[in-house]
Amino acid sequence: MTRPGMREYVLLLLLALMWGSSFTFIKISVHAYSPLVVACGRLSFAALVLWCFALIRKSDMPKGKRAWASTFLVALIGNAIPFFLISYGETRVDAGLAAILMSTVPLTTVVLAHFFTDDEKLSLGKVIGVVLGTIGVIVLVGPETLSGLGGEFLFQLAILVAAVGYAISSLVARNLRDQPRIGSTAVILTFAALMLMPFTLILDQPWNMTWDFEGALAIMYLGMFPTGIAMFLILQLIAVAGASFLVFNNYLVPAVGVLISFIVLSEVPQPNALVALAIILGGIAASQMRFGRKSGPVKGDGAKSDPMASVMEVPEGNENGEKAVDPHRV
Repeated sequence: MTRPGMREYVLLLLLALMWGSSFTFIKISVHAYSPLVVACGRLSFAALVLWCFALIRKSDMPKGKRAWASTFLVALIGNAIPFFLISYGETRVDAGLAAILMSTVPLTTVVLAHFFTDDEKLSLGKVIGVVLGTIGVIVLVGPETLSGLGGEFLFQLAILVAAVGYAISSLVARNLRDQPRIGSTAVILTFAALMLMPFTLILDQPWNMTWDFEGALAIMYLGMFPTGIAMFLILQLIAVAGASFLVFNNYLVPAVGVLISFIVLSEVPQPNALVALAIILGGIAASQMRFGRKSGPVKGDGAKSDPMASVMEVPEGNENGEKAVDPHRV
């Protein structure tokens, strides 16, 4: 695993911009449609968009049993379940508290990566990054927001479980580092949409819901950007910079949300927002520092010892004996 360069930082910021805007559009969509319909709708539209990209680019599909098993798991615990749980949780949990709950993703990921990977071990820089990132989020939303913890327990628990799902799926996705990015993304989103579709059709019967143009547009936006393109960027960043780098995006998301409000709604950020952004950026920078060690790629393929060994272990080539795909390949 190599240290991220400027390209990876730009992609991380782009991902944060997409996710930072998603909370607003989730709020719009759940006012018109049920959480299940929103989750299934955004996944279905995202899958359609990615299949179009895959056909245009003539992208290959994932190869090997491990790759297909990994796409299924990422679809389940990194898309289908979290999308429903977050949509459900946000019906009763405000955005500030949701941001704090989601900030557990980096902590969970770096700890799991330390025990289950060879090339993403816990370091002093990552510890400092997690601490600063969490402090930055709390400064941004206000310490008083913490007083809401436990108030709507089931709804808060739903968001927390979604956060853990994201952490685990980011490690499972390491197994797709040698697979075509566009094809893998299309398969993941298709699996996720198919997982939710039966529940959506049987339980919510969306054809009986009142058509809402604004809500439908919100779902399409969620599918195109914070879901489809975002999933592609996730696989790209994990392949090049690792899961531990990717998850620090969760600290940027609420800060970017404030920036979007300033640009779109002309809402002047409070001083605490600027302080929080500085702390978060400092945390991300610290997470990539090598205190007392020489920087550089980790020797070995770095893909072994991942969680769920039978699924996660990555051979030197793929199962067909082909050479591994370059990390920058799409």
